Amino acid sequence: MIRAGRAALGALALAVLGAACSATPSAERAPGAPTSTRVAAAAAAERSATTVAPTTTSPAPSTITSTLRGPADPAGAGAGDAYFPLLGNGGFDVAHYDVAIIANPPATTDIVVRTTITAVATATLATFDLDLTGMTITSVAVDGGAATFTRYGAEVVIVPALTISFGATFVTIIEYSGTPARLVDAEQTVIGWQRVGTTSFVVSEPNGAHNWLASSDHPSDKAAFTFRIEVPSAVTAAANGHLMSAVEANGRTTYVWDAPEPMATYLAIVAIGAFTIVDEATHGNVHIRHVFPTPLASQLTSAFARTGEMLDVLTSLFGPYPFADYGALVIDARLGYALETQTLALFDRQIALSSSTDIFQVHELAHQWFGNSVTARLWRDIWLNEGFATYAESLWHERTDASFDIDADMRSLARRTFAPIRDPGPDAMFTRSVYDRGALALHALRIDVGDETFFAIVRTWVAERARSNGSTEELIALASRLAGRDIGPLVERWLSADPMPALTR
Repeated sequence: MIRAGRAALGALALAVLGAACSATPSAERAPGAPTSTRVAAAAAAERSATTVAPTTTSPAPSTITSTLRGPADPAGAGAGDAYFPLLGNGGFDVAHYDVAIIANPPATTDIVVRTTITAVATATLATFDLDLTGMTITSVAVDGGAATFTRYGAEVVIVPALTISFGATFVTIIEYSGTPARLVDAEQTVIGWQRVGTTSFVVSEPNGAHNWLASSDHPSDKAAFTFRIEVPSAVTAAANGHLMSAVEANGRTTYVWDAPEPMATYLAIVAIGAFTIVDEATHGNVHIRHVFPTPLASQLTSAFARTGEMLDVLTSLFGPYPFADYGALVIDARLGYALETQTLALFDRQIALSSSTDIFQVHELAHQWFGNSVTARLWRDIWLNEGFATYAESLWHERTDASFDIDADMRSLARRTFAPIRDPGPDAMFTRSVYDRGALALHALRIDVGDETFFAIVRTWVAERARSNGSTEELIALASRLAGRDIGPLVERWLSADPMPALTR
């Protein structure tokens, strides 16, 4: 995501934009603003929005107590992430979400959702949790049998009719409706499902997906997705992956989008509005398609004309592009951020049409490798997403601008003061330090091991961890193996030392 960052043309200049995604502090979050506070504020707003009275039958008190203990209970609430203790869920691993949505814009902001979740039990489950804020649940079924459920804040505690055995594949169908709860950060940046004018769209990083999607809402539990979105035929519905069909009947159109590669919930995107889908020729093995506001489609087609070139450059650096589709979704509003939603990166109108749009586009495209295909297992390792995407901006300049001196650029950046980022805390996940100090750590590693070994480390990281998760410790272990020596102390200094080390070149 990009909230506040560096923009381009030789030397990177500070760009002042604000808010919510994964790119260098160029446009994702606003420079100088305490963007890290969005996490705590969103959590507080979420708690407020999800104070819901228990619905239908409650499990026995002892079961509730066990379920709500969290990570200590293998079938409890939470994936074991200290930053968001109740997000994600223990006891199962989601394989696939089939998300059917009925929307009726502009008449209403309500949506009707039927989410079918196919999962594998990693424990014997008498109960299990899903994450969902707000919305009115009308039914829950597990393996075809009605299940009882109780709501506690953003937790939905489900009791299936029969205990689910360890290792079993089971299917949960949960139906719900309403207007998704409004979640905001301290800067009043909205996350989750939202509406601007007559356009509805989703921006969920880091913890907004469960305001519209019943899920295991944590990046450690990635899954394939299929979206079935029924809307009035006057509007278009887009989502991650490949458009499989758009079938019109009785003035309504159902769009089916399929995203078969595993995806974190915060990277799921749905957009409904006056859009034109612009298909470009397949570039290598990648189908390029964009989703643009219809009045701006021609102008934006020109603005994103270098997408194929960017794919070529980043592929030469990082290895094959990890998905089958890529493109941009542009929202016709001034949001102040961009987000690397998987295969369909989101941009606002201002960023998409800015003079520095190329660098923002590179940042979000780089995230498809770093953050999307290889996803940080815990939010404390967010620098693995943002540091790589930020460094990719400079690598792009290095490859496309003969006058660009990446060492001089990094030395200039290193003269600034950045806080340690090894474990930034939930209130500092998206500060400039995470982005820029993360990029500096990678450049320092490159200087230390040399270009050949550095890019071997990068390409091996994305190849060995493709479509899964990674941690700082695992990156250090890989880098040490390929370098033939322990590079842990070097990386740890760049992530943790205060003051920050000096670059040696």
